[in-house]
Amino acid sequence: MFGARSVGAGDDGLIQRFGLLVWPDQAPLWQSVDRHPNSAARSAAWDCFVSFDSLDPGTIGAEPTSPFQSVPVLRFDAEAHDLFLEWRRDLERNLRSGDLHPALASHFAKYRKLVPTLALINHLADGGHGPVRNDAMLRALGLAAYLETHARRAYGAGPEAETAAAKAILSRIRKGDLIDGFTARDVHQRGWSNLSDRGQVQAGLDLLCDLDWIFAVEKSGNGRPTTHYHINPRALK
Repeated sequence: MFGARSVGAGDDGLIQRFGLLVWPDQAPLWQSVDRHPNSAARSAAWDCFVSFDSLDPGTIGAEPTSPFQSVPVLRFDAEAHDLFLEWRRDLERNLRSGDLHPALASHFAKYRKLVPTLALINHLADGGHGPVRNDAMLRALGLAAYLETHARRAYGAGPEAETAAAKAILSRIRKGDLIDGFTARDVHQRGWSNLSDRGQVQAGLDLLCDLDWIFAVEKSGNGRPTTHYHINPRALK
């Protein structure tokens, strides 16, 4: 997730393809739960999976849209279509507002496909036939609103990861694990907690430089220049 917010190899568009991404919330209290699975719910879910696996487009009323399009499809009914267009207008305005981080905007742009897909799944899971109905679209939009809040939290974890890396590096400096003139390689090759990813380490070093806890000096050798980091004496206190 940190790489998705940065410019470079980490920003490859992979994370944006996880449309059902959710942020893991851990309950503050733990309790042991020992009970039998909900057999009725499990059976209903399995029956749904089997029906999808053996789906015949003809039995659900799917038809090609034109003589030039051989793939059968289901359309929205009028109410579902109006709902989708109203939601889509708000989405497009949001994407063009300039208020979103580019990575988050790219993520939300894929909701153009995610929402109709969820509506279709809802429709078929309910045994629907013919046009996708209003109720299926409403549930899809509700889930999209829920997923949006989780996506914002997940992408917002980038700055948190940067801060965590900076704090971990500063802790290692104060413990004497990193001495004056250390390099980024000296940090990430140790496999320390919050410091095993090169990009995250570099972000933490950059933040410490911005805060004047350390400063960077490039030194030339036989190969390409290497950046060495010198420690502000205040960082040792």
